[in-house]
Amino acid sequence: MTRRTGMRPLRIAMIGQKGIPARYGGVETHVEAVSTRLVERGHDVWAFCRSRLRPGTNGEALPEGYHVNGGAPVYRGVRLVYRPSLYTKHTDAATHAALCALEASCAHGFDIVHLHGIGPASCAPLAGLFGRSVVSTFHALDWRQVKWGDRARSMLHRGEAMGAKHSDAVIAVSRLMQGHVLNTHGVTATYIPNGAEPRATAPDAGLVADWGLRPGGYILTVGRIIPDRELHTLIEAFNQLPSTLRLVIVGSETPRTAYSGSLERAAGERVLFTGDVFGERLQALYGHALFYVLASRVEGLPITVCEAMAHGKALVLSDIPENVEVGGDAARYFRCGDVNALLSALGELSSDAGTRAALGAVAERRCRETYNWDLITDQIEGVYYRVISGGA
Repeated sequence: MTRRTGMRPLRIAMIGQKGIPARYGGVETHVEAVSTRLVERGHDVWAFCRSRLRPGTNGEALPEGYHVNGGAPVYRGVRLVYRPSLYTKHTDAATHAALCALEASCAHGFDIVHLHGIGPASCAPLAGLFGRSVVSTFHALDWRQVKWGDRARSMLHRGEAMGAKHSDAVIAVSRLMQGHVLNTHGVTATYIPNGAEPRATAPDAGLVADWGLRPGGYILTVGRIIPDRELHTLIEAFNQLPSTLRLVIVGSETPRTAYSGSLERAAGERVLFTGDVFGERLQALYGHALFYVLASRVEGLPITVCEAMAHGKALVLSDIPENVEVGGDAARYFRCGDVNALLSALGELSSDAGTRAALGAVAERRCRETYNWDLITDQIEGVYYRVISGGA
């Protein structure tokens, strides 16, 4: 990939992610995918990360691609800047984003400060305090999540409003979010979705054999274990599926609550909880699944669905607007929360190889043509150059 002809390289600060390489969620996956591609185009990208999550802190092996260059940690060309936060449920992200936004506003000579998430977007006035150009990406309307109380929801609403009002450009990862920003704040956000990297072949099947799995012998779902994912609905439906297939649930709940325990008690012997999985082992789980399912009640624009499409997998998705947008004609949909409707969809795709193949072909094409990190990086780079040139 090359930078746009005739355009100078930019120094860009990424703020709002916990850290990269991506080990935490969709925002981190997005930031890693875009940042590393921007570096390949000649840009100087700095990712601000939380100090407590620095690789090697607890003696674990360093990730592939991570090294220290002259005292500065670097991951695949992206400079990693570790800063502290006040580590509680309600202050971790906010305090880290504020500290990093202040630093980025007055040091290092950034051309662009890119804030990720509606919470960190509240720091847009701070990030632009000394004339920096500020871009905010709204990844999800987080105030919809059940884990937040009234006070936290109010703060997230306020952050969203501050980001919309004080950013030089706002990016929305879904059409639903783009419409929300316009209708609620009167701001025209640029629509740039999440994505994945199209995969020509699946990784070595031996990578899934470690769990006792065989290619095509399981249904896959990936994501944080939280009530919004409706995993209780998925497990209840799957337990009634007359099949030898297994259900593989990838992800964890941090901190762990009673919800994880309730899922484990409800799960039958065909349900496998892998915990968090990353890298090629995760790609192998996608690549060798029979099909992919996501039962969520709340999403931004789910990267896990994009990843499944990158492997040409048919989809079973709840009928929330975000899932319908990304899945298009590559999915069978069911009414969110409806166990019987989900069971019917699982049964259809489990037994109909022709339908799986047809939906999988559509999925692969959608990823290649729309939900593709290379194309997405093109669009984000275009927003940066428009902003620094004074365009709206």
